[in-house]
Amino acid sequence: MKPGNATLTAALAARERIAAHVIRLGGQDMSTQVQSWALDRAYSTDLPDAMRAFSGSASAQADIALSGKGGASAPALYGPWAPRASGDVARPRQSVVHSWGLGTHAMGTLPTFRGTVRSRSAQSGEDTVRLSALDGAERLRMPAQLPRPAGGIDPATPYGDATNWVASDVWCVDHLLMGSGVHTAPPPRAGCILYASMHGGAAANVGYLKTLSGNWEKWSKKDAPWECSASGNRMGGTWAKYIPQMRPVNRNHSDGLWLEIWAKNTSRVPATVDSSIKFSLSWDAGKGVMHTVDIKVDFREGAVTYSGRQLNPPQEYGPVETYVDALKSDFGRWHLGFWLTVSSGGTAAITGHLVSPRDPLIEISRKTIPTMDVPPGAMADLTIDISSIQVEGLQLSQLAAKPSSVAARMQEGMWDKSATLDEPKIPVRMLPAVSGSAWDAITQIARATLSTAEFDSAGVFRWRGPERWQTPPEKPDLTVTSERELASLTLTEEIDACRNHCSVRWASWYRVKANMANVKEAINVIQINPGQTRSIAWTVGNDELDTTPPATAETVVPDTIRFGSAQIGRTPVVHGAVEVGTHREDGKLVLSMRNRSSETVWLRGNALNGLSLSLVTPTMDSGASPTEHWEVSQDSTSQRYYGVQQYEHDAQGWIQQEEPAQRIAEILKSAGAYPIPLLGDVEILPDPRIELGDAVRVVDSTGAQLDTLAWVIGIKLSAENGEIRQTLTLRGTTANGPPKDAGLTPDRPTDPTLTPW
Repeated sequence: MKPGNATLTAALAARERIAAHVIRLGGQDMSTQVQSWALDRAYSTDLPDAMRAFSGSASAQADIALSGKGGASAPALYGPWAPRASGDVARPRQSVVHSWGLGTHAMGTLPTFRGTVRSRSAQSGEDTVRLSALDGAERLRMPAQLPRPAGGIDPATPYGDATNWVASDVWCVDHLLMGSGVHTAPPPRAGCILYASMHGGAAANVGYLKTLSGNWEKWSKKDAPWECSASGNRMGGTWAKYIPQMRPVNRNHSDGLWLEIWAKNTSRVPATVDSSIKFSLSWDAGKGVMHTVDIKVDFREGAVTYSGRQLNPPQEYGPVETYVDALKSDFGRWHLGFWLTVSSGGTAAITGHLVSPRDPLIEISRKTIPTMDVPPGAMADLTIDISSIQVEGLQLSQLAAKPSSVAARMQEGMWDKSATLDEPKIPVRMLPAVSGSAWDAITQIARATLSTAEFDSAGVFRWRGPERWQTPPEKPDLTVTSERELASLTLTEEIDACRNHCSVRWASWYRVKANMANVKEAINVIQINPGQTRSIAWTVGNDELDTTPPATAETVVPDTIRFGSAQIGRTPVVHGAVEVGTHREDGKLVLSMRNRSSETVWLRGNALNGLSLSLVTPTMDSGASPTEHWEVSQDSTSQRYYGVQQYEHDAQGWIQQEEPAQRIAEILKSAGAYPIPLLGDVEILPDPRIELGDAVRVVDSTGAQLDTLAWVIGIKLSAENGEIRQTLTLRGTTANGPPKDAGLTPDRPTDPTLTPW
């Protein structure tokens, strides 16, 4: 419930019905030209009406009637064919902000709607233009896109609890919002080649999750730096390996890599507990030669350590340690940033930039790892290992220069937090394919998981899980009585609201593995001039999972690509020159190749008509699919009185574990074991503080003899000629208990006096 002020409280006590409103279109105050307005906000779902508070999305619609001014009619000023100078204020997609209160404008108004114009219409001969506007859901009309990493079902990844948490319902919603510009945490910056939000899953939002291991079941909102965070095991071993969307090379340019993450340490760490974050960045120089730079931030020891490793032959370099006392003494939100460059001779240099809760500028001067020389090559992967520390927003960006200020490093003023989501509780090993708009996909996830999705009156997106409705409130947000506020209500109880045998279908991915033998091959010979980017595209289907960029190699085998220094003849492979990336675009898989060197190179095999590239495109075999299971919850007492009332809930692939499926079945049964009355057409004295999900105590001492708590699941407002009406749709927070049938002997279903033929 929105907070009010003393003036509003006095107006409510005086039973004020005269409305004051402020309506802005395109930032311009149009209040004096508003003839009437109406606002409708309700949860929508495919559940029975009396159960609908438990699932679905809410999209508010505002209808506004405008008049003209200065002797010009509204159609002439604001109609579809009006001059742009005046008509653009009401054009489709124009911003709309609405607030209302009681009494005069001087008494203040409360925000009730923030959205954009959906349509406008003008009828000849009338001085009215009618606008229809939708709330923030209108911002989510772009095509829905979710990554489909094979990490959870990669044959090289052991089946276990870790791979359950590739993503979650919350992670997917957060990703869809991020793609629409609605953020819960600092978003990917320009130049980002890898981003993992950690908002309920280890999957990458930009780039690719290769594999993961350890305890990825611990997610926290309470201790998160921004929105939701992972914490890992107390003794380490919670790690994930990522491949960037584009593999940066370590030669032929002066760019650097900006590695960053948000962390939160909440208390002093016991000596027996490891509390650290370790980053491992690896470069591939071909022929199995790998070089890795490790950066470890240890909060317990108060140390930042750089070290290096070489594979084939094995070799250790470093360590180089820097002690930062604040890591042990400053508790709260940290931003950890590291600027990494590789010189033309292969020397890796790192500069650290830490922002603690008390010190905005902790600099760790430029340091190199002694005797370690990284040969020409491209990045292979980045691994993060976390131990008892809250982290979110892992990001790797390739930039021409490191962010020059604390504000730039922390992205201050570059984004707005405009969404908040409940703690993730439904893991997703394999992300289902989605279609339609981002809002369509969010609505589908909400219905599958019995969650609610809505933009509130201030334009903030809110995602609430099914537990929201499980505990009746101890006290109401508002009380309405027939003696004062309540004008009318209709009570409805129906058998369709009773669901006492609830089953939930879920998909088990146990023993399902991706087919990693599917490849896209080419023998193309393509010239790539200095600084030029060339691309190749293939069509892809919904059964194909994410394809990572291939590594540069002398001989092309699956998941590799080859570049030579000449168009013909046998020439050695060129390492450290071409940055290779992959991404999906308009139903196609696009392979991009950017030549960072000053010499022309060619995409070509090492022999005439030899393979020049081979992409591994993981797929699901025709015979490999998740097995369907059902979890059932039923109420025998309810069935004795109401008969068996069955409800099948198809989660459409979004529930993939037995425990959440059983929990959803229990929630459905609790909601429908007894038909909870629906309170419709509840007209009350207007109150601008009421929001969806509020708990209202309804006291009717004149007609229904009712005194109950109910959830607000629908709000209708209308105002004309200064007078406002408000009608609510409510759902009781609890049932009236099981029937007693005291003194009743229900008749049999068939007439006992008849003898069947």
